[in-house]
Amino acid sequence: MSSNADVTAATAATAARAPAPVDRAAWFALAGCLLGVFMQMLDTTIVNIALPDLTVDLGASTSQQLFVLTVYTLAFACTLLTAATLGGRLGRRRVFIASVVAFTVTSVLCGLAQGPLQLIVFRGIQGISAAMMSAQTLALIAALFPKSRHGLVFGIYGAVAGLAAMLGPVIGGVLVTSDLFGWGWRTIFFVNIPLGLVACALAWHRLPQLRESAGSRLDLPGVVLSTAGLFLVLYPLAVGREEDWPPSLWAMMASAVILLAAFVVVERRTFARGGMPLLRIDLFRSRRFSVGLVLSLLFFSVFAGFFFTVSVSVQFGLGYSALTTGLLALPFAVGGAIGSLSSPWVVARIGAGLTLCSGALVLAVGLAWLATTLDPASGSLSVPAVIAPLIVGGIGTGLFVAPLQTAILSDTEPANIGSASGCVPTVQQIGASLGLAVVTLFFFGQVAVQADSAVPAVRAALSDDLRTSTVEPLFRGAVADRFADCARAQLTSAHPDRPAPGCSAEGAGQTGVAAQVADRAAAPLQTAARSVASWTFVGAFQVTLWVLSGMCVVIAVLALAVRASRRRGTERSAHTDDPASPWR
Repeated sequence: MSSNADVTAATAATAARAPAPVDRAAWFALAGCLLGVFMQMLDTTIVNIALPDLTVDLGASTSQQLFVLTVYTLAFACTLLTAATLGGRLGRRRVFIASVVAFTVTSVLCGLAQGPLQLIVFRGIQGISAAMMSAQTLALIAALFPKSRHGLVFGIYGAVAGLAAMLGPVIGGVLVTSDLFGWGWRTIFFVNIPLGLVACALAWHRLPQLRESAGSRLDLPGVVLSTAGLFLVLYPLAVGREEDWPPSLWAMMASAVILLAAFVVVERRTFARGGMPLLRIDLFRSRRFSVGLVLSLLFFSVFAGFFFTVSVSVQFGLGYSALTTGLLALPFAVGGAIGSLSSPWVVARIGAGLTLCSGALVLAVGLAWLATTLDPASGSLSVPAVIAPLIVGGIGTGLFVAPLQTAILSDTEPANIGSASGCVPTVQQIGASLGLAVVTLFFFGQVAVQADSAVPAVRAALSDDLRTSTVEPLFRGAVADRFADCARAQLTSAHPDRPAPGCSAEGAGQTGVAAQVADRAAAPLQTAARSVASWTFVGAFQVTLWVLSGMCVVIAVLALAVRASRRRGTERSAHTDDPASPWR
């Protein structure tokens, strides 16, 4: 009897610990959420590829081009915390579906824009819609599935978000080049129409409402302080290099520090008084949550910086088309899919902390390997040589991003999931903006450094070419000297992707002998210009890759803190009872 009772008890305990069955409707609802995630992440990178065509068609100025790119991210990041609170008050399903509809409609309006100002306004509204959508997603997914399934579903969420960002350049390049129905760049926005319709259809009746704290007052001081503080941080980061960092931008960032500090104080007081703060400060008592946010901040800084330098180096430095540039991201995306799909298997065997560490190290290897394949002086890129390191880098990214949400949210209580669902993507957006600003400064600084050796070497090659040209010997030295002066002025300026003042359109407006010399020297000058651009930009890209690889090693070391935190007894007891937990 005793033996039978023990067996029965053990069987019951095992059944209790087994992952709870999930209704098929939950998987359909998850698919709807993931389509929303795919759209909002796709639009963070897809516009970069279409910017040249968009600029010509709409006649956008340099500052307007910048705002087309940045207004989406600014609106997205500054709205997330408020969006999470509004979702709890109004109902997360209602807000999510309304946001998908708004995102789809504003995508259509972006595609129909007849001027740059219209596009900027619609992109801003699109960013707000994306934030309202994103801020509900984690809470909805957590409610759809039992805790034992969170590792799997959050892994899928991270994989979809990462792949969408990686596929943005690929899809953008294909759409712009194919020019469907003569729509050109507008198709990058119209592609969201079928995605939005399917997302609404899947989520309409299957998502839980999840209305929280309906009777509490909205934390208006928190809304104002967080929105203003985040804007004053992110706006200078977005436009700083373009405007050459005037004192006003530094003053904005100093003000942001004060406002965000005040935000923390207000949130502490609101929570202490029993209110419902915009951001629950008690979330940061969890070491995993705090360390996970730091990892997210650093990793998305590397991710955004890498894709920026790839795009600039390949399009401007090597003169590749939008399609070719986009297709270069395809091996990285393939590797990301492999890493994401294999991450649950890896987590089950070595734990989430070591998986994060391994993913960062694999990405570091991929970036370092890619750096070794580059030869700046050659003026070209060996596509077969970069495929393998790009795949390796993608695998590392997939291994890291897929389990990241689980690592961050593993200690989060149901009462805190709403606040966390706004905090996590906010940190990711800040990380991307910060990484883009810092890596941009470093990259273009390296372009200037590379110019010190590239310009004299290319000038010497140009002199040799001029000797075999029809340019008269009397003028050859002057042509080579002018090229060198213009190249050096451009490459050491704040905007090395643009001709220096007085150096654009060689020969324009000239007559007589000057026009004749310019015409005869056009072919050698064009070759020299392409050579010096490829040398400096690819050289800067190579150095930047080594730095990003080193940052990934730092991230890998920090990721060990996630694993180390599981040794605390109170945390272990919360997770080791679940055989599906990655923290065992």
